Amino acid sequence: MKSPGLFYNADIRNNGTARRVSEAFFRMGFKDTGFERYSRPFHDKVDYDKHDFWLFVDDGRDDIPMEVPKGDTPKCCYLIDTHLGYAQRLEWAKHFDYVFVAQLPTVDKFKQDGIENVHWLPLACTPSTDLTAGELLRAPQETKGEWGVNKRHDVVFVGYLNNGHIVDGEQQGNDRTAALDYIFRCFKNNWLSLNTFFADAAVRYARGRVGFNISIRDDLNMRFFEIMSCGTCLVTNTDVVGIEELGFEDGVHFMGYKTLEEARDKIQFALENPMEREDIAKAGHNLVRSAHTYEHRVKQIIETIGV
Repeated sequence: MKSPGLFYNADIRNNGTARRVSEAFFRMGFKDTGFERYSRPFHDKVDYDKHDFWLFVDDGRDDIPMEVPKGDTPKCCYLIDTHLGYAQRLEWAKHFDYVFVAQLPTVDKFKQDGIENVHWLPLACTPSTDLTAGELLRAPQETKGEWGVNKRHDVVFVGYLNNGHIVDGEQQGNDRTAALDYIFRCFKNNWLSLNTFFADAAVRYARGRVGFNISIRDDLNMRFFEIMSCGTCLVTNTDVVGIEELGFEDGVHFMGYKTLEEARDKIQFALENPMEREDIAKAGHNLVRSAHTYEHRVKQIIETIGV
């Protein structure tokens, strides 16, 4: 095994992708090889030659200047928010030997802009937070379904609210706040949870009959994987590139929609047809757990850089 060094701004963002990737390294046994994580900006005492490769994981902090580890050790970056801040991440990418991006369309865009060694590395799920939260374990046995959870809410959403994203002074992307307002007016037995992460988020996902997802700007987000990982039927927008490429099929692993009216109808169908809903939930769960965890993503990084 090799000794990776991972860096991101942990003081500001310790609930995002970087932490999930870091924990995947630990679960895979890299702690015993000298794996360490650092918070940027670096302090003066860092031994840059200590690791076999360095990995920066996008922490969403566009305001912090990029600082790349010194020396000849291979340097990699995993850029998440290219759909929100493309220009900044393009500049970051120029400092690294290997570039991984979470959104498939960014691969061709980066290549057109001169970044040759770029690879698609989608987001994923974290099985260690799947259905093992303390609240689920304390649920009375008679209320637990096949997934070991009381499905008490019709529709669940976990995440941030927004009204789209401002690009060049214009609003672009989906208005998540308006979408949730519409869906929750249609389905009163709902659960909206903001700023909730890891096991706490799993509790909320797992207790929903349907997990609702809407991306910000046609991005394949982490919620797509997390809801299925928690054994809940996913209803998600399909104006996203990458879903089919990863083996997911609408109506088999999830239920897709193009309009909010279609989302409403899909949710209604799921609620009225519990057997079909659970079949979809199981298929989605099995696929993400077998092929789309952060351990799978770490293996792809290591195989790509060849250290």
